[in-house]
Amino acid sequence: MKNSQKIILKSLEDTKKVAKEIANELETYIKTKSLIIFLKGELGSGKTTLTKEILKRLGIHEPVTSPTFTIIEPYSIKNKKIYHMDLYRIENRKELEVLGIEEYLNENESMIFVEWPEKGGDFFNYCDLELKLNHVDENSRELIYKNFI
Repeated sequence: MKNSQKIILKSLEDTKKVAKEIANELETYIKTKSLIIFLKGELGSGKTTLTKEILKRLGIHEPVTSPTFTIIEPYSIKNKKIYHMDLYRIENRKELEVLGIEEYLNENESMIFVEWPEKGGDFFNYCDLELKLNHVDENSRELIYKNFI
């Protein structure tokens, strides 16, 4: 994938295809600190679905669940920790401190997928990859892909 592009996803099959490309690209990144992936978009735009598909392509075989209520769902694969975070219900910085967000961000060789990163304040002021989903119609989404690495 290029540094920045727009893709129209018309079906789950399109989402799976793009997820495979993103997963392949993520596996090539080598970082000593956490690799941060932002997922932005309105409610119901497909952030969690895209994340689930990427995680499957990375090799997660266990069920991938939405972290809407747990806020953080951890996974492990190939000696890497992967965290899927949904900050939609976060109301202030203190909640993030209690969750230990800073520790996750400083963990070596991990990947952190963050839905609603704007709710993370200054904890999430940068990312390595931004995936923004917009509704096109009932079944289609526009994916805006920005790579900052």
